[in-house]
Amino acid sequence: MESRSVPGARPLLWPALWIPLVILVAGLITTALTANLKADHARELADARYRAQHQAIVNQLLANAPTYLDSDTPPASWLPVILGDTLPDELGLRIDTLQRHSKIPILQLQAEGHLDPTLALRTEIQPGNHHWMLTTVPTSALLGKAADQVRARTWMVGLALTLAAVGLALLLCRRLHGQQRRILELERRELGADQQINNLQVEKSILRRALNDSEERSRDLVTLSGALIAELDEHGVIGFISAQSATLLEQAPADLAGQPFPDLVTPPFRDNFQRTLEAARHDNQAQRIDLHLRVRNRDAPLPVSVRIKALKDPVHGLMGYRLSASPAGPAGD
Repeated sequence: MESRSVPGARPLLWPALWIPLVILVAGLITTALTANLKADHARELADARYRAQHQAIVNQLLANAPTYLDSDTPPASWLPVILGDTLPDELGLRIDTLQRHSKIPILQLQAEGHLDPTLALRTEIQPGNHHWMLTTVPTSALLGKAADQVRARTWMVGLALTLAAVGLALLLCRRLHGQQRRILELERRELGADQQINNLQVEKSILRRALNDSEERSRDLVTLSGALIAELDEHGVIGFISAQSATLLEQAPADLAGQPFPDLVTPPFRDNFQRTLEAARHDNQAQRIDLHLRVRNRDAPLPVSVRIKALKDPVHGLMGYRLSASPAGPAGD
């Protein structure tokens, strides 16, 4: 069953607000998952880079150590020269000898930052007749910095896209809210228009019934009066004539329509009839004249008493005449 809103009521909340909420939750979850995946991938790349740096230090030491081994200079003095710029600032280095048991390292270089011993890499090397253990220890920033940067950038982009989508969804909800308000207003106006139409139809039915009653009453009065009723244009041409013409003039109304009414007047009364029309037009009052009308197929004319009223319009002026002809006694010349 279709539900219709109450006309005139306004929606309190924007419709479909669950859509931007779903977009927001989905965007945050997707951003979080993507940030973690990207951070793990960045950490793996940083770990591979750290292993490559460790191997580069080992190769650098094995390649250059034989040049200094024959001298009497202690390794602690020439090892930093060999390593040079190979050792990053975020990487700690320790070299211990394995030939004798000693807790004192041959070389130890501290890195800037907090070292993470759990990520230390160790490699046994044998430059010449020496047997050493090379240990590198990274700082927490070496592996975590790249992951943190990737996570921050991912969150920044994800939040920007999510907020943009939420803002667009809210804009669409606002437009939908405005459309609903306009629809409700149109429905309210439509209901008012329907009510007005119903009222007008009722008034029209009442007026039509009254008009029919009035027409029927007029026809009854015309029939009962026995008078001939006619409407003429401004030139005296018959536009309407009642059915009494068949009885009084022995001519059907259809045969008389379109004929000049003065043609029905016997010649001796035509001039007086024209003057009566002029008087009715100028005086704006009903005029009366007794005259004879020609009857079809009869030699004797019909004496009638004619009353004439001019029909005028404020814009167009004279519109025509309305007259009634009642049988009367013989009219004088």
